[in-house]
Amino acid sequence: MASINEIGATAFVIAAIREAEAEQPEPLFHDPFAAWFSNDMARTAARGLDAVFPPSTTMVRFRTRYFDRFVERGVRAGARQVVLLGGGFDMRAHRLANADDAEDLFAENRVTFFEVDQKAVIEFKRGLLESRGLEQPPSLLANYLEVDLATELAERGLDPGAPTLIVWEGNTMYLPPESIMPFLNRLAEGIASFRIAFDYFSVDLVERDFEAADVQRLEGIEKAMRATFLTGFPDLAVFETEAPFAVAESGSFAELGHEFGLGAVVDGYPEEWRETLELYRYCALAKG
Repeated sequence: MASINEIGATAFVIAAIREAEAEQPEPLFHDPFAAWFSNDMARTAARGLDAVFPPSTTMVRFRTRYFDRFVERGVRAGARQVVLLGGGFDMRAHRLANADDAEDLFAENRVTFFEVDQKAVIEFKRGLLESRGLEQPPSLLANYLEVDLATELAERGLDPGAPTLIVWEGNTMYLPPESIMPFLNRLAEGIASFRIAFDYFSVDLVERDFEAADVQRLEGIEKAMRATFLTGFPDLAVFETEAPFAVAESGSFAELGHEFGLGAVVDGYPEEWRETLELYRYCALAKG
């Protein structure tokens, strides 16, 4: 069975994809820090993803913009705390606070970011930031499945009674299925009011009982990422029946492509590719 360590291993590849955004004819976001965490091996892996299934890197672009928007909208709605959960080399704490179109939003509202990831990931990131004159946000160095996350974050300054945003990007598919609901229920017990957004596959990845072509594409992506997909959610109702959440929003990243002005990119893919893309989706859960 794969471990949470695979999330850290993919962080370099995702950084390489974000690094390439500046070369896009219509960039969806600005990430001047991504190149700091990229390397030749990661760039090769990103090209491998394109070779296996070209839309896969496009979906990473769409999901990056989606989570940026999730944070921006949440701050406008009153949240002043953002937790980047298993974020790897996510630089939103610096990137959004200095973006031309969002700088005032974050500065005026005094938003505090917190980061949670494995010790090796955070220490690598902290060292690199310090070498470049930047400060790592308050961070918990741990496997978040194995700790009392709310308590640990409170010790680092999080107010468990204040509205909070949690970005859970690029994690769920790598986690053991049996770990998801207990983790979310513990989190709900410790933080009074929050929204947590995540990306996921809308199929049962344990049984892999879906179209053979889709299985082949997903396994090709796994090989290129050197990781294993363990968990998918065919029915989001599970978060409302087995945990105290309401599904606040959900949809496919392919649909978001149209909303982001890049619908022609999605529509230009072969029909069978577009059908596969419908399996990769986003969800935001609300509690309190």
